[in-house]
Amino acid sequence: MLLFFSILLSLYSPQVDTLRLDHGTYIGELPAGPGKMYHNERGLYIGTFDRTVINGRGVLFKPDGSRYVGNFVKGAFQGHGRLFMATGAVICGEFRGGRANGLDTLYYPDGKVFIGIMQNNGATSQGKTYKTEKAAKVIRPEFPEMELSEYDRAFLDSIRSGDYDSPAVFKDGSSFFQAYISPNFVYSEKMSQKSAVVHYEFTVGEDGKISDVTVTSSTDEDFSKELIRVIKRSPKWTPATKDGKPVPYTVRNQRAVFNMAN
Repeated sequence: MLLFFSILLSLYSPQVDTLRLDHGTYIGELPAGPGKMYHNERGLYIGTFDRTVINGRGVLFKPDGSRYVGNFVKGAFQGHGRLFMATGAVICGEFRGGRANGLDTLYYPDGKVFIGIMQNNGATSQGKTYKTEKAAKVIRPEFPEMELSEYDRAFLDSIRSGDYDSPAVFKDGSSFFQAYISPNFVYSEKMSQKSAVVHYEFTVGEDGKISDVTVTSSTDEDFSKELIRVIKRSPKWTPATKDGKPVPYTVRNQRAVFNMAN
């Protein structure tokens, strides 16, 4: 009887394994448990997984240097978390669908603080912006110290460099913002007498078309929505190449500054 239960337990015990997937490599317990996902496009996930998808508490190190620590549901930021962006901004609070959506605190790189409702990583009118952390009576959080293996660091270095023959280029290499966004941006009445700073990223596909436009931080939702609209209608880019072939390329750490206050 004891032998029977030992065999039965072994059948249901999670096993640590390595799986090669189309988008990367998973190393951890199967079918569920702690592990690491080395995702070739999204970065390094460390946490609790369910069938190679992070689900529960975890950390994501993104290729652009941004880091998220908090709760995940089916691979997306969901629940309470903290997003430390490459721009220097930090968002703490509620996340839904992979972005800050709900009651959050946004720490801007220049020291200002927004406390209130955020949508798609952007501040809304349902909150208040303070000039300093002291005025807001909050303290900017620090990313928790974590031990990364040499392999972890080498992987992050490799996806950050991209190892491309050439990056994606807009037209003849002219400024995408100056040559296309600025002349096509439509200012609504809500934007009058306002200023805004929007950080964003997007992917240029093998065919040169833009997809996955994402606002990573914003001081005004109206400017963010219009910026996304304009970018999605962009003419084709010259795609990035790797080993002589067109490949997808993510354009990161983009910053748009709008000033209608004057």
